[in-house]
Amino acid sequence: MKNITIAICTRNRIADITKCIDSISRQVELYCEVEILIVDDGDIKKEQLHLFEAILSKIKFMKLSYFKKLKAGIWLSRVECVKIAVHEIILYLDDDVELDDPYYISKLLKNYEDDASLAGVGGIAKGLYSSKIANALGVATFQMSSSLGKLSKSGLAGSIANWNKAKSNFETEFFHGCNMSFKKSSLKDMKPLSWMENYAVGDDLYMCYYASKYGRLVIDPDLKIIHHESPQSRDKAENVSKAKVVNHYYFLKMKQAGILNYGALLWTIVYSIVKEMVKKNNDASIGYLKGIKFLLFAKKESI
Repeated sequence: MKNITIAICTRNRIADITKCIDSISRQVELYCEVEILIVDDGDIKKEQLHLFEAILSKIKFMKLSYFKKLKAGIWLSRVECVKIAVHEIILYLDDDVELDDPYYISKLLKNYEDDASLAGVGGIAKGLYSSKIANALGVATFQMSSSLGKLSKSGLAGSIANWNKAKSNFETEFFHGCNMSFKKSSLKDMKPLSWMENYAVGDDLYMCYYASKYGRLVIDPDLKIIHHESPQSRDKAENVSKAKVVNHYYFLKMKQAGILNYGALLWTIVYSIVKEMVKKNNDASIGYLKGIKFLLFAKKESI
């Protein structure tokens, strides 16, 4: 069986990452080496790392690695993982995730054992759901596609809300960033991106785009996790909304998308502004408006 690095990019969420590591330590039927790689944007103390090592000592072939970054940013953390991960398979888990299945890792690695053409395998977060009405609205506003594994015309991944309905593996253009794995070699083109230095909304889309050049991407609906979506250390709503616009613009540009795709993105943003105004989420609305200003007037960087 292939060996695996589990990469956890974290920033000042000790309680969350402790639960994550504890869930990893409960994995069974492991016949491989497992590196737990913590890439830290915060300040995890040595005593805490010793506690993590004690938790992981339950499994013979698990090893903890720790890397303290000097420059913050989740995208840079993702890039750093590719540079320093020991093993060819890298599983990216958010620090506020718990593995829901004690056989998760063995199931994940079986996908790679059975199909050499795979560049990546993603999983599902429990609890996601979208009604028929929400699906229709999502498609009409270009937030989602009518296909499980397809991005919308604006490059958004709203179809993820329907993934819990899947009964078997399906091919995809994107992963859920809290629960995704890749062959390390498929991410060799990743590099620092100036517009991704702050809140890296859509970083998983970029990673899937890079990886898809080297093989197929699939979702295995048996790879379920619990995503707690911890509010701690998350950015302000205004910054997130603007980053969503900026990062999706550059994503479309990277894909060499057509004018209709940019029009779809603009329509999606207008809808988002109206929705946030109705909810009286003024900060989010302001962020989207700044995103539109960026689309229309800002000097864009070359890729």
